[in-house]
Order: sequence, then structure tokens, then C-alpha cells
Amino acid sequence: MVTLINKFTVTGEVDAFRRAIAEVSAYMQAQPGFISHEVYRSLSKPNIFVETAHWDHADSHKKAVQSEEFRNRVRGLAGLATPDADLYSAVESH
Repeated sequence: MVTLINKFTVTGEVDAFRRAIAEVSAYMQAQPGFISHEVYRSLSKPNIFVETAHWDHADSHKKAVQSEEFRNRVRGLAGLATPDADLYSAVESH
């Protein structure tokens, strides 16, 4: 299993960002290998959001983000937020 961790710094309207990220998330949830997804909002910096998504394998995520449908949905985030994303694997769990 791998985890996508994506920090968004929202520079546009927060409600528009939340709608756009929901569109992307709806697509991703329907993709093979998708396990779960959560979005967090910072309490001290309300323009910072962190998304986590669990996938069965890095290749499943890679295939999903290479699709034209994904690119079309991500365009809705343009001008609303700056992402900082990467895939991670757990090295320790309690």
C-alpha cells in the first residue's frame, strides 16, 4: 500500500477549491486500486489543506493520474491552490 500526501496552499476562494477537489476525488475513488481518501484543513492556517489517499500500489495511482479525465478535472484547481504532492510508503506504524 502507498499513501499520497498532498498539501494545498489555497490562494483562491476556499469554497471553489473544495468543490474542485471534490470533483477530482470523485474520479479517483472510482479508479482501480483506490482504497480511501481524506482531506484535512489546518486550524491555525485555514488556507492550508492536506489530502491523504491510500492506494494498493504506486502503479495504480500513476495510471489514474495519467488519464485525460484526471487532467480535465485537475484543471478546475488551476488558480485556486498550489499543490505539493508525493507518494509515501509506511516505515513504522503503531
